Amino acid sequence: MSFVSRISVFLWILAVLSLLFPRSAESNALRFAEYQLQPLPASSVPSTLRTEFIQETGGPQSVHSGTLTQLRDGTMLAAWFGGTREGAKDVNIYLSRRQSDAAEWSAPTVIASRAQTSADLNRYVAKLGNPVLFADSRGRVWLYYVTVSFGGWSGSSISVRYSDDGGDSWSAATRLTTSPFLNVSTLVKGLPLECESGHILLPVYHEFVRKFGEALILDVDGQLVSKVRTTASDGAIQPWIVPLDPVRSQAFYRQSGYTEKVVITSVLPDILHSSSGALEPTTVPNPNSSVAVIRRDNGGFLMVCNPTEAGRNQLAILTSEDGKSWKTVREIEHSTESGEFSYPYLLRGTDGQYHLIYTWNRSRMRYMSFDEQWLEDTP
Repeated sequence: MSFVSRISVFLWILAVLSLLFPRSAESNALRFAEYQLQPLPASSVPSTLRTEFIQETGGPQSVHSGTLTQLRDGTMLAAWFGGTREGAKDVNIYLSRRQSDAAEWSAPTVIASRAQTSADLNRYVAKLGNPVLFADSRGRVWLYYVTVSFGGWSGSSISVRYSDDGGDSWSAATRLTTSPFLNVSTLVKGLPLECESGHILLPVYHEFVRKFGEALILDVDGQLVSKVRTTASDGAIQPWIVPLDPVRSQAFYRQSGYTEKVVITSVLPDILHSSSGALEPTTVPNPNSSVAVIRRDNGGFLMVCNPTEAGRNQLAILTSEDGKSWKTVREIEHSTESGEFSYPYLLRGTDGQYHLIYTWNRSRMRYMSFDEQWLEDTP
């Protein structure tokens, strides 16, 4: 073997080892930047509710998997994927924005396409899906999205773009390497969380052969630092991770092969060693559909989901004090069995408003904003 070949083999071995044993991060540096929201002062202002379609007419035939983030000036960004159908070659990732004082959302623009992603990665990309937006504390907006080069969604990897001008222009796509062997079956869905150090905790999940939740820890430049499992057993995917204190968190999952058709949860003891979280059932039915969960400003939990054992024709808002026992406080959508209202994405804005986006009958993206007063008012 030539000297160059030996060096190449050595470098390849180092690359594999770096993925099998990712570089460590100080546990005291990985503390959630914001883990308990302070209750807002009581207000005499009537409860607020805003609900609308982001794009009233036109656009792709089929849309799905919305995501939201908020910029420093209060502008909301929304993204989703759309095309003739899920998995089609013409699917793109679309972005729309609404400034805090604007009456309407902007016309959607394409921020990721199959052709652009293929060119950036220098590899064939068959389809795109599941975008996740996140504006970090430095003002950089990250776009994580699923790309597939062969097979179905279980053969996915995650591609990344970022914007330093609020989503007007974007970097070339890069591919997150999360496994040393083929680098497949890592998908993204849930809300990212920022640590005090600037690290980002990105909830992801694995679907090939076995189905379980994971979390990626990325440094301030978006490079992988560590990967941890969030479930001690299989049957739960698409985790939403909710901080309980500076290091502990609670994850909520879509059931996918779990013994009961309910939303599943696990308490994660710390950011770096999350795999010991045992799966536990909640009281909320789940038809193998995505959920969204965040903390309320009073310390409780807020969930949006399809609260049925079959079908996605109902969508509701639920609240809980302990994350296990839940009650429905608002029904958002309810139609015949043929309707679909799914893949909710939920966040709390800087002004205390809650913001929600979800798929409406696979034809449009629907947006809602509401406050604590609206949640508490009896319908």
